[in-house]
Amino acid sequence: MTEVQTTTETGRDRIRRLLLDPLAARGFRFPKGTPPEEQTKRLNDIAASMAYLSDESLRRLEQGMRAKGQGSAKCFWPDLATFDGYAEVCEPRPLSQMRALVRWFRSVAGTQALHANRLVAEYEFWTEKKRPPRSHIERQMIDRNAADYASKAERVRDRIRRGLSPFEGDGEWLEWFEQTEAMVRDLLVERDDEGGAE
Repeated sequence: MTEVQTTTETGRDRIRRLLLDPLAARGFRFPKGTPPEEQTKRLNDIAASMAYLSDESLRRLEQGMRAKGQGSAKCFWPDLATFDGYAEVCEPRPLSQMRALVRWFRSVAGTQALHANRLVAEYEFWTEKKRPPRSHIERQMIDRNAADYASKAERVRDRIRRGLSPFEGDGEWLEWFEQTEAMVRDLLVERDDEGGAE
């Protein structure tokens, strides 16, 4: 009788299977003379940074990175920054995984966004830009988006209160808006188990 072994795929194994191994099979390598420990470290760093991606996004990233090799032969592994940039296109990194940005929401600025009913608009800006608004124009854009969201949410809620069905797509939009707002409100609350560096 044969013993069947079941193994659980680790996060790093998943990244290797869907991203790193296929790129290596296509010929990606390190320049001659790169120490083995440096090669391992760089691949591990890529795997750690890409861990948030879904399987489908990893497959898309692998296809997109095929032509992004470095060196004259375009066959050397790209830098982590290149992987990060293309990964953002496939699937933006959730703000909740970026501790430096989460700290902003837990600062006075986050409290002000809460009181001004701008949480979702601020979150969307951060998710896209990975930074706070820097100019008066960017702050005005966030204010306009927040006002539009508040107005739309009130219109949809009003229809529901009056027993009417929301217009097409509005019910789903309101669900997205309320879930996003609840998630961002949750970011404002610091937890004891979230210590540590990024």
